Amino acid sequence: MPASHTRDVAMLLFELRREPRPGTRITPEVAEMIVNRCVLAALEVLTAAGAEIGASGTEVRPVVEARFEGTHAPARAAHSACEVLAAVRRVQRSAENEFQVVGAITAGVAAPGPAGVTVTVGGPDVLLDRLREAAAPGQILMSEAAREACEGLVETLPLHGGGDGPVVAHLLRRIRPPRAAFPSGAEPSSPNAAPVARGGVDN
Repeated sequence: MPASHTRDVAMLLFELRREPRPGTRITPEVAEMIVNRCVLAALEVLTAAGAEIGASGTEVRPVVEARFEGTHAPARAAHSACEVLAAVRRVQRSAENEFQVVGAITAGVAAPGPAGVTVTVGGPDVLLDRLREAAAPGQILMSEAAREACEGLVETLPLHGGGDGPVVAHLLRRIRPPRAAFPSGAEPSSPNAAPVARGGVDN
C-alpha cells in the first residue's frame, strides 16, 4: 500500500466515572447535572480539536470516543486528553469533585480497502476498551504505538504487567512544553562568545 494512500489515526476513548467521597451529599439529580456539565466541557475540547466524536454508555456513566486522523493524530489525541482532564476538573466545584475521566489512547493507520471501505490497520479499536478498563480514575493510558508516535512530545510512565513483566501501557502524565524557537538565522549565543554588532554605523 503506497504511503500516500494511508493516513495516521488515533483514537481516544474515555468514560466519566463517579467516585463518591465518604459523606457525600450529592443527590442523583445533582449528579446528573454535574455529569452533563462535564460531558459538555469534554465535547467542547474535542470539537475544537477537530475530532470525529461518538457517544455511548449511560446517563450516569457516559462514554465518549474521539477519532483523530491526519498529521500528528496521536499527538493531537494526547493533547486533547490532557485538556479534557483539565476541563472536567474545572467545571466541578470542590464539593462536587467526584467525577473522574478514565480513558485510553491508541494509534494506527487508515487505508482504503475494497469497495471504498476504510480499513484501520494496527488494531487501535481492539486495544481501546482493554486499556480503558485497566485505567484508574483520572488516568489516560496510551498504547505502545501511540506513545511512540508522540515521542518527545509527551511525558509518560511505563506500566508493567505482573511486577517486572513487559510494559503493557503508558500512563499519560502531561504534554511537554515546546522548546524555545529562534528566528531564522538566529542562534542562542554562547556565554563566551564575543558580541556581534548589528545594524548601521553612524559616521
